[in-house]
Amino acid sequence: MDVRKFEPMSTRPCKYCLALQDYAVFADFQINENGNLYLVRISYDGYGCCEPENKIMGIEIKNTNQLISAIESNNLKTQTVTAVLRGYFRAHKDVLWEDALLEHKLI
Repeated sequence: MDVRKFEPMSTRPCKYCLALQDYAVFADFQINENGNLYLVRISYDGYGCCEPENKIMGIEIKNTNQLISAIESNNLKTQTVTAVLRGYFRAHKDVLWEDALLEHKLI
């Protein structure tokens, strides 16, 4: 999986933005009241922007801490980052447009 840090846009407020698959997908994350990252929205080339109607569960705290550390150190090309993101997208594929996740090879 190709993962890069991307500066959050003012029109899409979030704590962290990740550009995936050579900038074909943008995933915007926020931090919940328990300190867990969760996906606010994800946009896909060819599909548009998916904003789950209900806030989806946060990433497990251990994985959240690993992902935040990787984002802040700009060390995103690791198996750990890929595994955390794939697992999270797979767990929420029903609300994150499974066909788009599959086409962009995120699950």
